Amino acid sequence: MIKSKVDVSAIDEEITALEGRQQHFDNIKSDILSDMNSLDVSDKHYSRKKEDLQKRLYDIYDSLDELEAALNEARKKRHSIAERKTSADNVYKSLIYFDKLIDKLNEEERRTIIEQLVSKVEIYPEKQLNGQWLKSIEFKLLIIKKEMKIFLDNGSQAETVVLMGKTVTRSKSHVDLGLDVEDYYKIKDAEKGQE
Repeated sequence: MIKSKVDVSAIDEEITALEGRQQHFDNIKSDILSDMNSLDVSDKHYSRKKEDLQKRLYDIYDSLDELEAALNEARKKRHSIAERKTSADNVYKSLIYFDKLIDKLNEEERRTIIEQLVSKVEIYPEKQLNGQWLKSIEFKLLIIKKEMKIFLDNGSQAETVVLMGKTVTRSKSHVDLGLDVEDYYKIKDAEKGQE
């Protein structure tokens, strides 16, 4: 199962720290602006004081620009992590309901999904004695970090063959109730009890 919780605590701490520093520099900027407004024009050092305050103010603006860029980058990183988690969750949910989903798709849509899930399929040049053509399947699931390749000829896989046939029922119409296997057998047992 896919790990549904993604640890974003480190990036959240970074964002909080950057926001704290940003608030600190905003407070310093406000203090400098207040000091500039309270300068006395008649003071003989007025020009020097104003220049010093302006230099400090420009330095603060540079620091705020750097912080804002770092904060935007950290927020993008957090958003990206959240999007990847959502994508992984969507893939996981799609895989759970894959059998129901694939039946509802047309041939082109099925091919597109298979192309997105499977990177390589190996087949034997000739049919094997056991009737098998398929040698291996290599998947490309981005949510799984290691390479996922299934070899069908190593004896660890079991091949299943199912014979399906059409049965004639007493009913002339067919209604799909979307029953699962358990419900089907419960209904069949009930029908046998009525006969």
